[in-house]
Amino acid sequence: MKVIRIICILLGAFLVLDTIAVSTLSNFNLGVILPAIIGLPLLLLGAFMHHMTGGFWAFLKWFLLCCYALGAVFLLVMGILMGTASKRADEVDADALIVLGAAVHGDKVTWVLSNRLDTAADYLAAHPDTLCVVSGGQGGGESVTEASAMYSYLVERKGIDPSRILVEDRAESTKENFAFSKALIEQRLGSDASIAFVTTDFHVFRARRVALKTGIDAVGIAAPDVWYIRINNFLRECVGIAVYALRGDI
Repeated sequence: MKVIRIICILLGAFLVLDTIAVSTLSNFNLGVILPAIIGLPLLLLGAFMHHMTGGFWAFLKWFLLCCYALGAVFLLVMGILMGTASKRADEVDADALIVLGAAVHGDKVTWVLSNRLDTAADYLAAHPDTLCVVSGGQGGGESVTEASAMYSYLVERKGIDPSRILVEDRAESTKENFAFSKALIEQRLGSDASIAFVTTDFHVFRARRVALKTGIDAVGIAAPDVWYIRINNFLRECVGIAVYALRGDI
């Protein structure tokens, strides 16, 4: 039990510190606070476990340990699903490539979004006949649509021919990203065009399931995540997958 106590204390403290550190570097969202929500009870459990020896406290101790064990299994399964959802870019040959949007600051793409666009640019350079759709509407705190910022990045920073890029600037969800982008692709290439998409690695699984629900059999290509928010994004995505599954959206 001493080993379990030490693991609980160390892991709980790490998760709480993660929230504190990331909150100074990233916008506030569920992913930022999730480590602390998980870690603080774990830290307290480890600190006081040796006092929880009888009656209600003993029940609470084993109940919490079982919950955390089941949670660990859930996270492991989610990690396997996310890790195996994407294909390497050199294994994909698509007629059209959809780049899913992410937040922009003012009119500048964020690190997360620039990673997606860099991955897309590399693919487009290797597949000169592939059409590109940049997809994303305008959210709070954004002075332009995500799609327009993405278009500018690909053209000005990456030298992609503007004639190869279609701008879809209305979507406000992943479902709309795919539905609206598919309509643009069909107008240009017809209904038989093969489609791939680029999004951040943790998001490929859920995005592909949403695409299938929208009637699009699209292949996912993973862009790297930003290193210091990997844990936060992973935990948030696990919650997102669970919520989407319960709602029947994937």
